[in-house]
Amino acid sequence: MGEVVAPTRKTPLVESILNELGFGWYQAKVIIILGVAHSTDTMETIIQAILGPSLRCSWQLSPDYVALLTTLVFLGSCIGAVPMGFAADMFGRQKMCLFSCVALMYLSWLCAISPTYPWMAALRFVSGIFIGGMLNSGSSLLSETMPKPYQATSQLLTYTFETLIGVITASIGLGCLMGNLNWRYFVLFTTAPLLLCSIGLAFFTQESPVYLYNKHRTIEAAEVLDLIAITNKRMPKQSLPACAAIGGGRRKRKSGYTFSFTGRLVHTDETEEFRLEKYGVKEVLVLLFGRRPWALPLLLVLNFLWGFILYGGATILPVELAVTPRTCLQVREFLWFVNLACVNGQAQAGMPPL
Repeated sequence: MGEVVAPTRKTPLVESILNELGFGWYQAKVIIILGVAHSTDTMETIIQAILGPSLRCSWQLSPDYVALLTTLVFLGSCIGAVPMGFAADMFGRQKMCLFSCVALMYLSWLCAISPTYPWMAALRFVSGIFIGGMLNSGSSLLSETMPKPYQATSQLLTYTFETLIGVITASIGLGCLMGNLNWRYFVLFTTAPLLLCSIGLAFFTQESPVYLYNKHRTIEAAEVLDLIAITNKRMPKQSLPACAAIGGGRRKRKSGYTFSFTGRLVHTDETEEFRLEKYGVKEVLVLLFGRRPWALPLLLVLNFLWGFILYGGATILPVELAVTPRTCLQVREFLWFVNLACVNGQAQAGMPPL
């Protein structure tokens, strides 16, 4: 029997135009904004590592209940990825990513004023759902905005922001400790990156042109491509006079040169053979298992080991290690002890106290 070959297709028109426009300032802005969005899982990990011991002392929780908060966050992320992905296919990648970011910020504010453990647990679980939605829709928006040669590289570049956001989150925790602030202020201040990400998504990014074109919203897709061309300073080589009669798709340079991709998209709209909805379950299974049936199960096993054992286990580990009564020293007592040690050191050195 011959090898099953996955169905081939020509490169869709929007992807071809994105390849022509190349990588520019617009794609760089998208990488920065979505890099902050992709760092939410790392930020939640560090938040939980700092928040867990504080909640144990404030609410007299057992280590199991503290670890359950982390489990609920990752469980919500796993459960929410699928329905939020369908929502992104229905309402749009940019809109869903922005909605998830705003919802996650609002839920963090509610966590900061949470009165009891059940409220905190429920809010952390719902936060995990929107984290899954942000990662899902953000990855789709990024890949559908980049030229084909830069898609894999851009996905990797977004994860470099996890280190930066992790350092910022830890610095916020240290600042709250030195400023004698409790865990509620810490949770409140950690929403600053989410606020910046929401502003960037709302004012500096556009909807995916691939998504718009496959939803038959051709004029809107052309307008996004026009904006990318202007931002990247990659104008078409020839003018398109036919597009002038199609309304809002026109863009003008400072020299007065009028151009738009509207005419090109509308002209080929009826002849374009590829549409996402033409692919059914059978075609998707052939694409996944056609050439290497063992690749997908292997990747799923590796992701499971990384996500649930290594990543999640490393998050819960700091909570489970410190189980002695010394872990519940309050911030005031700690600062008083440091101040007393400094005074004693100055007295022994013969220096006058400050």
